[in-house]
Amino acid sequence: MDNAEPANHGKNSVSRILRKCNDFRSQPAAVLIVSTMAVFSDAVVYGLIVPFLPDVLQDRLGLSSSANGLLFGCFGIGVLIGAPTSAYISDRWKVRKWPMVLGLLGLGATSALFALSNAYWELILARMAQGVSSGITWAIGLAMIADVYQGEALGWAMGIAFSGFTLGYLGGPVFGGAIYSAGGVHAIAIFVGAIAAIDLVFRLLLVEPKDIAVASA
Repeated sequence: MDNAEPANHGKNSVSRILRKCNDFRSQPAAVLIVSTMAVFSDAVVYGLIVPFLPDVLQDRLGLSSSANGLLFGCFGIGVLIGAPTSAYISDRWKVRKWPMVLGLLGLGATSALFALSNAYWELILARMAQGVSSGITWAIGLAMIADVYQGEALGWAMGIAFSGFTLGYLGGPVFGGAIYSAGGVHAIAIFVGAIAAIDLVFRLLLVEPKDIAVASA
């Protein structure tokens, strides 16, 4: 009897924790966390290549420095394609979660493609595809926040999300330089894959925002 009571108490504690986690995934705060992680990851990926791009393009491929700017421009073109397209589809079909998951999977795949590319045109395609994935995440992530926050709470939530972007924008080049020095381009791809895997778990656990009660100030 004495042994059974602690065991039951442990099971009850685990059950309570699981219930709280299940309840939290349908809260506006969960949407905010997932969206902030998404824009943080995108900003990190954008800045990761800054430190080692000259090494790849000038030293390895023998290209001029103008090739660097073109590669960054391709990312922007991808964003211009991915953001409005995903926003239209998301609003048309009233779904947010799965486009976010698609954008994340695309981010992981295109990062691997970038690491394995041996020609400049391959880098351009990979970078543009990264931009498309980033545009999807940005458009859907901010739309998800707007779905579950209203009034003054919306401004506060957007501020949190953009803080995640700022941290990622600042940290991307730092991470990129350190990781590239330690393991090269393939280590960068592994790092991005790890970020994508963690982010994927959170996105899959999240309840569709349309089923979450709206938070307002």
